[in-house]
Amino acid sequence: MKSTGKAFAIFVGVIMILSAFASFVLRGGDENQNAVTVSGQDSLQTFGVQGRYVEWDFNGLPDVLQMSPESTVMAYWINLSASENLTQAATAALPQSVGLNYGDQIYGNRIEKLADAVFNGTWTEFHAIKPYRVGYNGLVIPYQDYMMIPTGTDYAIVFGEPSLFGSQDSVRQVLDVISGGLSAQSFTLVDDDQADMQVAALGSGGASMPLSGGYREFYLTVKAENGTAQGFDLNARCLQPQAAASGKIAEIASQNNLSYSASGSETDISGPVTPENLQRVLTALLGP
Repeated sequence: MKSTGKAFAIFVGVIMILSAFASFVLRGGDENQNAVTVSGQDSLQTFGVQGRYVEWDFNGLPDVLQMSPESTVMAYWINLSASENLTQAATAALPQSVGLNYGDQIYGNRIEKLADAVFNGTWTEFHAIKPYRVGYNGLVIPYQDYMMIPTGTDYAIVFGEPSLFGSQDSVRQVLDVISGGLSAQSFTLVDDDQADMQVAALGSGGASMPLSGGYREFYLTVKAENGTAQGFDLNARCLQPQAAASGKIAEIASQNNLSYSASGSETDISGPVTPENLQRVLTALLGP
């Protein structure tokens, strides 16, 4: 997970976005208009930025991993339109994120789906937003025919589906994967099953990973069941868990009436979680 220093850097980066560009560059090209909308248009060309746009499926964590360098140690994907309760619980349980914490202040349209990949001591976020007129005519950094729009001294945005946000170096690495210049990451436990929130981590990422990285691999999914009033379906799996991680998972299962199983090299907990209890369960599973 991102360290305290990284979290502070995120906050500073967002402040620089909003102050340096006065909400003009990212929120729309007409300073006299309060809102920027797209009427019946979802074409990426609506953004109005020169160069190539990111064009990639963005329907779950497998799509995110296909854009992430093979050195990725943690990644997550969230459908922010699925449930406000889920969004709030994820914001509390996951490391600080520009999209989760400041999403309404960055773009002219809300972030509908969000992902984050952690690799090589850095990170990149992926934001799905409906295209709107950016109208940016300032300095850009061309890279692989994509236009990186600087935000502050180190961060950059590349628009598309999804749009990329991160340090200029991290965004370049993701663009290298998208362009085929770098290999992508894959996780053994991550499958194509649909969920509204998916989190994967490798124990090799160290103590900053969920459950302090006490496993070879970790995978969590959360699904909103027929509307948030009926709660959520949660499943968490650990491949080759260490004793401390297995004990913690068993404790979480017992405290929250979840099913627990341990078979071979895999430990699993699953079951329904009420909206009132979701944040507590996620915080326990995704914390150290």
